[in-house]
Amino acid sequence: MASFGQSHSRSRDAFQSIIARLYKFALLLTVNEELARALLRSTCKGLNLRKDFAGDAREYPIEAARRMYALWSAKLSEDPQIQRRCQPDPRLFSNAPNAPLAATANFAKFAASMPSPQRAALYLVYGEGASYDEAADVMALDMLSLMKLLARGHLALSHWLDHRELPEEDESGASPGRERAA
Repeated sequence: MASFGQSHSRSRDAFQSIIARLYKFALLLTVNEELARALLRSTCKGLNLRKDFAGDAREYPIEAARRMYALWSAKLSEDPQIQRRCQPDPRLFSNAPNAPLAATANFAKFAASMPSPQRAALYLVYGEGASYDEAADVMALDMLSLMKLLARGHLALSHWLDHRELPEEDESGASPGRERAA
């Protein structure tokens, strides 16, 4: 009997871990907290994770992300303007508590301007550490399409980093964090 309680506890912990990861993925896809919560609810309802979690726990994050991505893609095809009506939340793009809101808002606008598939591909590979095969599986893409999304995402991020607003110079003519050239 003791092993039943331990396995139930491990199962519950693994379930909570998946929910947290799914919520992050939903935030990334939607760039809006309200939409992310609705997407997470829909995904969990469709997966019925609590009943089905007795199987191989390694497969659940991939299956859950696959279903969430499919739900989001279906929602976007139903209502392509949904992201324009819901403003991106700059707080979703900063882990630093002291980050300037203007810089975070600037990145939030950039991230929201990226197509959802690009954000998803970048997050799955670099944020979640998914292999290219797993990311392509989640997004129902072939490998070449995934690689194109990643390359476009890298290019967009590089362009944004090169052309974002630079910090204003102080009265000495030096930018914060940079020494003035003599």
